Amino acid sequence: MANIEVVPAQTKDLKLVKRLLFETAEWLNKKGSTQWAGLLKGEDVHNIEAAIDRQEVFLVYRSQNVVGTFALWSKQTDWDKDFWGEDESSDIFYLHRLALSADEHGKNSGNILLDKAKDITKAENKSGLRLDCVASNEYLNAFYRRNGFEFVGSVEQYDNGVDLQDYHLYSWENKK
Repeated sequence: MANIEVVPAQTKDLKLVKRLLFETAEWLNKKGSTQWAGLLKGEDVHNIEAAIDRQEVFLVYRSQNVVGTFALWSKQTDWDKDFWGEDESSDIFYLHRLALSADEHGKNSGNILLDKAKDITKAENKSGLRLDCVASNEYLNAFYRRNGFEFVGSVEQYDNGVDLQDYHLYSWENKK
């Protein structure tokens, strides 16, 4: 197997991270999803630049070629609070903006990103990962379940700034 490396994104990586996010938003759009539609209009509700400065955004490489990116927050965003309820413990990572390089789709590379997010969760001694997923995206929901995430609930008709959508909530437990 090729050498897989995960590194915190640096300020110099901002354009790369934004390109990966934009490409994923385009890919979702072509599949008929409005998920991440704001990115196509240049909106960045997660303020990725500030997240990079806080070393919460990661890049994953296979043999020096970028596979994708993801963000891990230990402090809840307002979005996370709406979905999960307020939690001041910082014991959980909230997984956001999992995005593959355009040439990595269909190669099971998403599994690599999730494995690396789990590795960081273990290394940081967090109790687990939480994420939300558009309920209507059956492929993505199945992907998270196949990768050890447990369905824990739904949020219906949530106003995401583009439209009202239903979301599924998933968690993965770090069995320390």
